[in-house]
Amino acid sequence: MARINIFAGNFGSGKTEISINYAIKKKRDGKSKKVAVVDMDVVNPYFRSREAQKKLENQGIEVIFPEGLLANADLPIISPVIYKVLQQKSYQVIFDVGGDDVGATVLGSLQKYFQEDSVEFNLVVNPYRPFTKDLGGIKNIKEEVENASRLQFESMIANPNLGDETTVEILQEGYNKVLEFSRYFDLPIKFTVVMEELKDKISLPGEIFILKRFMRPPW
Repeated sequence: MARINIFAGNFGSGKTEISINYAIKKKRDGKSKKVAVVDMDVVNPYFRSREAQKKLENQGIEVIFPEGLLANADLPIISPVIYKVLQQKSYQVIFDVGGDDVGATVLGSLQKYFQEDSVEFNLVVNPYRPFTKDLGGIKNIKEEVENASRLQFESMIANPNLGDETTVEILQEGYNKVLEFSRYFDLPIKFTVVMEELKDKISLPGEIFILKRFMRPPW
């Protein structure tokens, strides 16, 4: 099991919700006494891990992001606390990274630490979003993030959904699309995300990751 898990994905992929839920799961598993979420999403100001800071901290999970006047800046800024959780092996670390070259460039600057540790780099894919609905879109994002981060994706996270409009049929059809992408790029599907309300209504191959929603749009 990797100590460092990185979830990267394009706008609307759901990687922030997944990062939050994954951190909570790791904390509840009890295998890691210390869990930290590193918010490196500089793309979307409304759906970032830092917005769930109080909820996560109430469960004993640290949330790392630039503080003070830089807390809401759309800039690739590294909080010094990142080095602490990377150096202290007692931490389980989850990175929430925006799916563009800006956030991924920050990962590249941490290459030294990643080379010395166990890391899983996951590409979160929602096939119902405009930029990841086909192989061409996936290829563009994959190459852009890999080149900027100097890391190679090891797996895909299937997160097929249309928010509140998601049905069993939409989930099944979306899973099949991500499976096609997975086979084309030779990246295994680490798990498929299923929202709480649908968990007893569908059966899919492989590991299922039950998602509870924490982020809500401000409108």
